[in-house]
Amino acid sequence: MFPVLDIDQNDIVDTNGAGDAFVGGFLSALVQDQVLEECIRAGHYAANIIIRRVGCTFPEKPDFH
Repeated sequence: MFPVLDIDQNDIVDTNGAGDAFVGGFLSALVQDQVLEECIRAGHYAANIIIRRVGCTFPEKPDFH
């Protein structure tokens, strides 16, 4: 199906907001009529960024392509 990304435990800083970030990434791709796989990739990207930072913050310029 859709495996979870493998992340080194030492890279996890704060998991607050990870689910919300996933949903935000997923829905942003969905409203752009992306295929399911791309929606999930966008959700994984967003959650992956959030858990590596303190609080629910994103870098100024995310590098999602």
